[in-house]
Amino acid sequence: MYIFENREEAGKLLGRLLSQYIEKLGLSPDDTIILAIPRGGVPIAYYISKETGIPFSLVITKKIAMPSNPEAAIGAIAPDGTFMLSSYAYYLSDTQLEEAKKIALKEAVEKQRKYLKREPDLKDKNVIIVDDGIATGYTAMVAGLYAKNKGARKIILAVPVCPEDSINRVKDIFDEVICYEKVDTPFFAVGAFYRDFHQVSDEEVKEYEEKALREGLFI
Repeated sequence: MYIFENREEAGKLLGRLLSQYIEKLGLSPDDTIILAIPRGGVPIAYYISKETGIPFSLVITKKIAMPSNPEAAIGAIAPDGTFMLSSYAYYLSDTQLEEAKKIALKEAVEKQRKYLKREPDLKDKNVIIVDDGIATGYTAMVAGLYAKNKGARKIILAVPVCPEDSINRVKDIFDEVICYEKVDTPFFAVGAFYRDFHQVSDEEVKEYEEKALREGLFI
């Protein structure tokens, strides 16, 4: 079991792995874009971008929370209303579910205004969705569906670590899934595979964006 030092190391290693797939997948910096799920996916995307030359931007998602327990996610939603629900969502009444979706959608729209000055054009692009890892995969799948709705030609998921049982689930959405460290365990937490898994701050996100802009890597 590999433990990443931090998101910088994870991004560099994933970038090197992804580089091996670029020709095979028919990708080039001219027709491909990386979309990072903030905040943890932003450092990963930056170092993949440095490694591959593929520019990056952000894709916004928000978890849909259980009304009785805001920390318990029952799905995820994008700012355009694209959503996915876990099986737990069906324990809620239609009224509770609609209210939970409405709250999450409002937060997703606000989050997009906060992090993105403009949405990147995804029409006919190859899109690589990136995060610092996936557990259930619902957030990543919503990001993938959002990219499809915006006209993406091919969507690829690239993450440093993921549970093996989530790969088949996300393959329902993604054309390709590239995971550096696949883990077979019933007790999975992304942070357990990083020595430094601090919460990425808004300031760090801004720093990565500004650094990437100067280097011609941010769209």
